[in-house]
Amino acid sequence: MFYLFKMINYNLTFLLKLCLSFLLLACHSQITITDGEMSEGQECFKITTSSATYIYQKEAGGFSNIYDAAGTDWVQFHKTDTAGFPHSSASDFRGLPNLVYKSDDGGCGHPGFDKMTSEQISENQIRSTSKSGEWQWTWTFYDKYAELYIEKADPDHAYWFLYEGPIAGKFSPSTHYWGTDSYGQMAVQPDLVHGSDIYEYWQTVYFGNRGYDKTFFIKQMEPDKYQDMYAYLGNTPNGNTSPDGMVVFGFGRKKGAIPQLTDKQRFIIGFYNHEIKDENGSDAIFSYIDDVIK
Repeated sequence: MFYLFKMINYNLTFLLKLCLSFLLLACHSQITITDGEMSEGQECFKITTSSATYIYQKEAGGFSNIYDAAGTDWVQFHKTDTAGFPHSSASDFRGLPNLVYKSDDGGCGHPGFDKMTSEQISENQIRSTSKSGEWQWTWTFYDKYAELYIEKADPDHAYWFLYEGPIAGKFSPSTHYWGTDSYGQMAVQPDLVHGSDIYEYWQTVYFGNRGYDKTFFIKQMEPDKYQDMYAYLGNTPNGNTSPDGMVVFGFGRKKGAIPQLTDKQRFIIGFYNHEIKDENGSDAIFSYIDDVIK
C-alpha cells in the first residue's frame, strides 16, 4: 500500500511539473527573438509578440523602434550628423529607455550610441552590459508587456528612465492624451520649449491619441520619492505647434534635466488595446496593468 501511494504521489508530481512546463512554454510561444536585424546602421534584435514588435540596438542597449499590433511605431529613432536642440526631437533624441546621461557611460540605453554589448540569454530575455562594466540590465518579454530590470548601476552616477518618441506615431499634442495613477487623465499639454514642463510623483503613466485604439503604458514597479517629468518637445522654437517632435516622459527626471535614480529598479512597458476616453477608461487601464503583470 505504501509503495502504491508513493507511486501515485510521484506520478501526480510529475504531471504537475509537466503541466507547468507546458503553461510556461505557452506563455512564451508567441514570442520570437531574431538576431541580425539592422536599424539606423546598428545591428539589432527584433522581438516579436502578439501585442508589439521591438527593435533593440545591441550596442546601444535601447529601442530604436516599438511597434504596436497595428504596425504604428511609437519611437521612430533616426540617427543624423547634426544632433541639436530642439530639432533632434524628430530624430536623434528619440528612444527608450535612454537611461544614462552625462557621464563616461552617457548614452548607455539610448539608440545611436555604442557603449553596450547585448546577448540573448533565454527564449524571451536579452541582457545588456556596458563596456565599462558599470551598468547591466535585462529585458524580459512577455506576450502583453516587457519588463526591464536594472541589475547593476554605477554608484557614482544617477540615471533616469525615459520614453521619447511620437505618441501613436505622430507629433500632435493637441490630440494626444495622457494620464497618471495620481490624477487620472490629464487635459494639459506641457511645452518643454516654452518652459511649461510638469514635474510630479507618479508610478504609472499612459499615453494615447484621440481616435486611436492603442494606448502605451509605463509602470515603475518600486515606488520612490524622486520627481518624474512630462512635456512635449517640438522640433522648432514654436514648441507644441511644430511640425514634428516627441513626448518627453521621465521617471526620476528632476527639473533641469537631472537624473535621480541610483539603485536597482524594474519597469514595465506595454500596450492596451483601447482608447482612453474618460475617467472610467482611465480606471480600466490601471486595472488592466495591475492584472496583466501579476
